[in-house]
Amino acid sequence: MSQDHRAPIRNPFLEPGASVPSAPPRRADADPEDRLAEFRLGPAFGGRPAQPHRPQGFGGPTAPGEGTTTPTRPDGTAAAEPADTAAWPVDTAAEPAANPKTAQPAESAEAADAPAPAPAPLPTVRVLAVCTGNICRSAYVEYALQAQLNALLGDRGRAEVTSAGTEPNQALTVPGPLLDLAPSRRVRAALTQHRPQQLTGRSLADQDLVLTATDDHLDEVLREDPAAVRRTFTILGMGTLLRDHGEELAAAVPPGAGVTALVTALAELRSRLIAHGERPDADLPDPFRGPAEGYAAMAQTAQPIVELLAWEIARALDGDLVEEEPAGA
Repeated sequence: MSQDHRAPIRNPFLEPGASVPSAPPRRADADPEDRLAEFRLGPAFGGRPAQPHRPQGFGGPTAPGEGTTTPTRPDGTAAAEPADTAAWPVDTAAEPAANPKTAQPAESAEAADAPAPAPAPLPTVRVLAVCTGNICRSAYVEYALQAQLNALLGDRGRAEVTSAGTEPNQALTVPGPLLDLAPSRRVRAALTQHRPQQLTGRSLADQDLVLTATDDHLDEVLREDPAAVRRTFTILGMGTLLRDHGEELAAAVPPGAGVTALVTALAELRSRLIAHGERPDADLPDPFRGPAEGYAAMAQTAQPIVELLAWEIARALDGDLVEEEPAGA
């Protein structure tokens, strides 16, 4: 190997004529910037100190008696001033390597900080309640079920619950004893403003579910629309299916399966019960023009069914809308 006969580069940190001290042993872990500085400034440069500071006369405060002249090389040319240590670039080579199992790209971190996208809106649910005069049983179920669904669906979905009568009298209004049994002030206000409506084929169109007070009302519905047979149930029959066969429905209708899947499962369950000689459908007595106890009995019978049905509908739309067990279970 040939020997290097070039004159050594003078260390500008030393006074003219001063001997060059012996170089300390080079650290095996010296970073590339330290080795470059050692080459430029001579072997006396022992690497960057633990706490870097600006060298005297190179941008830092000048000690008394020290000059600010630029040092010169042995050939008389001006030596380049060493870079300001405050402006040294961050040494990324000396940083510990990131754990590939825990490290996350910048895009992932930004995505974690970004707000979660709003959940998609749910389909509109349409339910029709039917009785004779449309001022007691079907009216109560309409507004009680509407209030329950509104509370469960919130801003995610929309429910349209309506009611109609097979023989409505437009001159009649909801009786006072039933107003006093309303489950909330909002339901009471809606019942106060309610006016009876006539059941027609048009009112049955596009309904996801039809609830009738009696078997006779169910027959009237089918006379108007025979195709509604698998989506029409009596109120008490619905209560029997929901209360006594909840586990079968939960197995047949997973969360988020949709209201159509729920109604289909209910119809199939009713068909199986009828095939085994059971009669899940029953009549809800009409309290109209009777004692106050009759209105109370009707409301106390219908309210748990309304709550169970609202819970099952919300679960069929999106299981996250409801808790583990419905309130009326």
